Amino acid sequence: MKARWIVLGVAGFAVLASWAAAAIAYVFFEPSLALWTGLVTAAALSLEAFFWVGAGVLGWSFLAGRREMLSRLKRRFFGGRG
Repeated sequence: MKARWIVLGVAGFAVLASWAAAAIAYVFFEPSLALWTGLVTAAALSLEAFFWVGAGVLGWSFLAGRREMLSRLKRRFFGGRG
C-alpha cells in the first residue's frame, strides 16, 4: 500500500473519531455550548483537512498516471529510455 493512501486513511480515521467524539458527548454528557462549539469546530476542520488530503492524493495519482503516459509516448516517438 502506498504511503499517500495510508495518509488518506489516517485522515479519514481522524474524521470518524472526531465526529464520533462529538456524537458521544452530545448523547451522553450534554456538553455546554462552548464545549459543543469546540467539538463541532474540531470535527469540521478535520473533515476539511480530509477533503484537502483526498484532493491531493487523487491529484497526485492522476498526475503520476499522466507522467507515465507521456513518458511512454516520448519513448515511442523518440526512442531511448525516456
